[in-house]
Amino acid sequence: MRKNFTLLLFFLSFFAFSQQEASVWYFGAFAGLKFNTDGSVTPLSNGQINTNEGCSTIADFNGNLLFYTDGRTVWDRNHIIMPNGDYFSGTGLYGDPSSTQSGIIVPKPGNPDVYYIFTVDEPHHLNATTYPNAFPGPYNPEGGVIPTADDGRNNGFNYTEVDLSLTGSNGSVGDISTTITHLITYDLNPSGEEIKFKCSEKITAVRNFVANEYWVITHFLDKFYAFRITASGVVSTPVVSQIGPLIPTSGYRRNSIGYLKASPDGTKIAIAHEEAGTVAGGTSFGTGMVRLYDFDLNTGIISSEVPVVSNVSPYGIEFSSDSKKLYATYRNQFDSSMALAQYDLEAADVAASQVKVFEDFVNLYALQLAPNGKIYCAIPNQTSLGVINNPEALGVACNYDPIGQTLSSGRFSTLGLPPFITSFFNAAFTMQYFCLGAQTAFEITNTQNVVSVFWDFGDGFTSTDFNPMHTYASPGLYNVTLTATTPTDVSSASREVMIYEVPVANAIPDRDVCSANATASVSLLNAGTTAIGAQTGTFDVAYFASMQDATSNTNPLATMATFPVGATEIFVKVFNTGNPACYDIASFMVNVYRQPIANTPTAYLICDDSSNDGLEIFDLQSKIIEVLGTQNAAAYSVSFHPSQAEADLNSNALALNYQNTTNPQTIFVRIQNNAMPDCFETTQFQITVSQLPVANPLPILEICDEGNDGEETFDLTSQNVAALLGQSSANFDVTYHLTSQEAILDTSYLPANYTNSINPQTIYVRVTNKSNRTCFDTTSFTINAVPKPELDLPSVLPLCEGTSMTLSAPAGFDTYLWSTGETTSDIIVSQPDTYTVTTGFVYSTVTCETSATIEVENSNVATFTGIDIHDWTDNHNTISIFVTGDGDYEYSLDGFNYQTSNEFSGLIPGEYTVYVNDANGCGLVTDTVYLLMYPKFFTPNGDAQNDYWQIKASQSEPDLEVLIFDRYGKIVTSIHANDKGWDGTYNGKQLPSTDYWFVAKRQNGREYRGHFSLKR
Repeated sequence: MRKNFTLLLFFLSFFAFSQQEASVWYFGAFAGLKFNTDGSVTPLSNGQINTNEGCSTIADFNGNLLFYTDGRTVWDRNHIIMPNGDYFSGTGLYGDPSSTQSGIIVPKPGNPDVYYIFTVDEPHHLNATTYPNAFPGPYNPEGGVIPTADDGRNNGFNYTEVDLSLTGSNGSVGDISTTITHLITYDLNPSGEEIKFKCSEKITAVRNFVANEYWVITHFLDKFYAFRITASGVVSTPVVSQIGPLIPTSGYRRNSIGYLKASPDGTKIAIAHEEAGTVAGGTSFGTGMVRLYDFDLNTGIISSEVPVVSNVSPYGIEFSSDSKKLYATYRNQFDSSMALAQYDLEAADVAASQVKVFEDFVNLYALQLAPNGKIYCAIPNQTSLGVINNPEALGVACNYDPIGQTLSSGRFSTLGLPPFITSFFNAAFTMQYFCLGAQTAFEITNTQNVVSVFWDFGDGFTSTDFNPMHTYASPGLYNVTLTATTPTDVSSASREVMIYEVPVANAIPDRDVCSANATASVSLLNAGTTAIGAQTGTFDVAYFASMQDATSNTNPLATMATFPVGATEIFVKVFNTGNPACYDIASFMVNVYRQPIANTPTAYLICDDSSNDGLEIFDLQSKIIEVLGTQNAAAYSVSFHPSQAEADLNSNALALNYQNTTNPQTIFVRIQNNAMPDCFETTQFQITVSQLPVANPLPILEICDEGNDGEETFDLTSQNVAALLGQSSANFDVTYHLTSQEAILDTSYLPANYTNSINPQTIYVRVTNKSNRTCFDTTSFTINAVPKPELDLPSVLPLCEGTSMTLSAPAGFDTYLWSTGETTSDIIVSQPDTYTVTTGFVYSTVTCETSATIEVENSNVATFTGIDIHDWTDNHNTISIFVTGDGDYEYSLDGFNYQTSNEFSGLIPGEYTVYVNDANGCGLVTDTVYLLMYPKFFTPNGDAQNDYWQIKASQSEPDLEVLIFDRYGKIVTSIHANDKGWDGTYNGKQLPSTDYWFVAKRQNGREYRGHFSLKR
């Protein structure tokens, strides 16, 4: 199906050249442009401006440069700084290169040599914090670079007079002739917030031709301030229009950013508030707005707020030269992309008329109308400007080119472009409809006092109608000249107009698409190629989902578009790339059919009969429901084929009751959409005739009962080989069950290692074809846990050295085997060693054995190696006995009471016999030990009590010698073991009562020293 729609109507306008005051621009990083009267643009490289934002330029009526400024410093036509306008020499103005519209130049009516430079400072929040004092710095550059030479004050709205008849001290053509004059745009309350900021960064100017006056307009908070400039100068009392919205100072300096523009015809005011937040010095993205107002050129009153766009961050705004379109650049709230949008001011709902003519993740800032009727867009850090080529055309026909105007080499755009008195751009005549075959409409803008006109359309045709219509015969560039005659004058205006060829959208065949999903991705490129056909013009195509979208050029589809199942009409727009308003539209249908899903059936297995020949009849009908799944059986057809190629070609379908020809065999399945048989999908599955297995009889499975408790773990898989009996374990598996029913039903498998629950117990066996578990056979066998011998023998037995002994195992076992090789229950041994005996019970299929080990250890009489004594106490003496030998020894001091410890303690002095006995009965040894002690004092007074001092039990050591000393170390006597002791005399004389010392020399060579007291 084909539908063609040809539209040749669209709107575009140009204005004629007249005054050239705005034909020279200096801006950005040393960038500049010259707009020539023939419509061409020349990049300039001689400018001295290096500004981030604000700047302004003025030329004379013929387009000769007069001077320019960044709002602080002023350069003359020769690029020499005017001495009284040199910021860095201390004579600068009060603008700021970081102010959106730092300055604008306005001529003084009636005086061609005098101009006013109006400036707005950047109202910085840090400067406000120290008011009325200057902020000392440093500045936080968050949100934008602050000029390092800022004076620390918010200087507000000011103007300065420039007199071009003066010559500066450095030879400049013109100089500042008056000091800076401050204009009040705020509440003068010294304690209020307004006086701290004074003004926003916005300024614009428009001319009242009737009164030969200018209005200079700025904005602060919720008030517009319109200052009148007359032949007498600047009227310092403004016309104040209070109208919403209120932009709070709490969000300055961000809230002050954005452009202010008057329309060229002086009837409208537009303002961009980048933000309306409350974060001082911070960022409140998405709180800004653009608003439109009516302006009264006679009174300066601003009224009738019209919302244009909200919840964005706008910066640049501009009117078309016919004042019927408004453009704005803004950052979107959520994704930080930027848009260039157009608004139709003749629409009933201006905001709803928005058309985004460009949107991307690039920076778009200032917009400025030029003498050639085009609007230029500042793109920071780029060597070109964006250009709206036809600003008066509706929608994307305005023809935005993001790199439309190159700059001189090494020159860059920043954020700002120079603002001008907007009246400079009011169109002399307009034109619209520029598609070949359409009547191009021409209209003179101002007919006041015009008595006749003459139009030369540049193609040899002319007209004297005030608003003629003309049809061009061929595409191309034509120079149109309007000559207007008044009672006093004849003037001309010329402009080139391009007439664009209109393409033809050729018929496009409908497109049928098969999709596996609810939607289909379809490339529209072939449709576009077909629509253009053999046409050779500069044509392109766009795709749309509706005629309305196609004609309005909104919501274009991607070349790879997504369509739902069903029929969708697509509109293909073939347009002239030079003027998208010249187009033709064709449509075609995209029919998306749902591709069926070929669900893969499960493998189809049949158990062979007893012939095991591998051939059976298969019911393929039973697999259709598996292939369909949840899909509608009425919408799709299923067939079965012997090969993939035949399934793809839908040929040689198999009978639904089909006997296999090979085993196994692959069956290929095709499912197709009944509405579009070529919309299909295939799959495959396998049919198999499975071999019938045999479960062979099995012998009893006996294992030794390790715990003799009738319960044991059996390795059931040990029966696998016997159960299969030659059948391949790769093809068949063996499972074990507690009941015959479980074996038949193939449920409740026993583990390979199974612990019996009764003894003996019957186990049921199933042999199954692995590829088809419906093919099986069963059998059974018995498991029995048979007892093992139990041995209770001593682990260790002593053997007295030089003797022999009998080792015995209990009677009643079927087999005996000692580690000596003997097979009797008893053996005789005479050597210490490790002896093992193994006994067994012999059953029908298994022998159960138990082993025990006896360690025969040598034992003998102990041999003393030493006896240690610790004496010289009354009752805390000890004896430690040390022996060697292989026996198990015990110790005693009386021969009756034995202990395993070799130490005796708590002993009194005296003679002791120590006994060491072998507990294994291999013998006893003894020895004698003496413990000595001495008295702590004696009383030789003849009462027969303690009359002598002698070592206690000394008679046990006959060789004991004791030397006694007085306090001076003098030997007073010596005594021996068998002496009576010392009587306290020296050479027959009694010695005094005092302490005496002794040295006892024992027979083992040891000495003991002590002292005692003599008491009388």
